[in-house]
Amino acid sequence: MNHPIHHTFESHNVRLLVMQGEPWFVAADVCQALAIRNNRDAIARLDEDEKGVANTDTPSGRQEMSIINESGLFSLILTSRKPEAKRFKKWVTGEVLPSLRKHGSYSITATTEVQPPATMAEHIEADRIVSAGRVFNTMFRTGRVIGMNRRMAASRANQATQRCTGVDLVAELGASDWIDSADTPTPNRRQYQLQQQLRSHLAENDWPIVVTGPALIEALGLTDDRANQMAIGQCLPLLGYRRVRLTASNGTRPWGYALQQTAVIEELSA
Repeated sequence: MNHPIHHTFESHNVRLLVMQGEPWFVAADVCQALAIRNNRDAIARLDEDEKGVANTDTPSGRQEMSIINESGLFSLILTSRKPEAKRFKKWVTGEVLPSLRKHGSYSITATTEVQPPATMAEHIEADRIVSAGRVFNTMFRTGRVIGMNRRMAASRANQATQRCTGVDLVAELGASDWIDSADTPTPNRRQYQLQQQLRSHLAENDWPIVVTGPALIEALGLTDDRANQMAIGQCLPLLGYRRVRLTASNGTRPWGYALQQTAVIEELSA
């Protein structure tokens, strides 16, 4: 029997089922939370492997309901332009999925082959990488279906994934050189290169708890201008840093970036 797990997003009840170790969300609940008016059309546009039906226990008895998996969930989030979509995405990736995995209701099956260590930063949560991978796969398949070559589809899928989840998978995999082609917009290539520079610098310095934009610009030998300041500010959150106010200096509290460790951030923000 499928007993739904109830979660509350703002004022909306969002039910999900765990079937064969995978989370499936009640489609009507997701559409309501995302302010999608035409549920049927939205669900119809999903791939067949992203949706299904299940007999679910309700107060009025067992009912057949449309359900969507994690890939379908992110497909709906990506197609929504409502302000609720961004908040819903953060809620799902920050609370719902981590909670399921923490309590053992949802686990990722390990491969039998031993893989070499990944290049991703240790403090970037595996949950975020997994969610980003699912979004990437969906967008990559879509790109191929509409006729994009593999490199262009990967580039566009990575951009969509970064907008949706905040994770740059190309940079995490150290694959900037592979995707660095005429198909990739010049700003994106520069951003990948800068992120790789930042990653190397931070790793060499044992991932400092607090960093500042000007100090990083100087350390990397960059020109201290607004363009580089903004680029640094865009890269650091993808490497696990959060913008915070630092301790007062000469009566002012400058901005800096702290590793996303709750205790440190709360202390710096106090």
